[in-house]
Amino acid sequence: MNPLIECCEQNLAKGAELLLSDPFIEENGDVISYSCMNECVLCAQTYFVLFEGERITGTTPEELVENTKKAIILWQEEMG
Repeated sequence: MNPLIECCEQNLAKGAELLLSDPFIEENGDVISYSCMNECVLCAQTYFVLFEGERITGTTPEELVENTKKAIILWQEEMG
């Protein structure tokens, strides 16, 4: 079982698509993208995903990928 990672297509289109091509995230997360997640202000300000319902952000697409990887590792440790 992998954690759920929800993405806004608009946020992905502005650079966060790196998330979709990361091998670690591909293998260890279930990524779903939506046309809109009704987080327009947040989407315009930063890169973000919802990770198991919790917001993860990054000031750059690369930082978002790294923060998402950290969240996956913590989730895996908690789930045992």
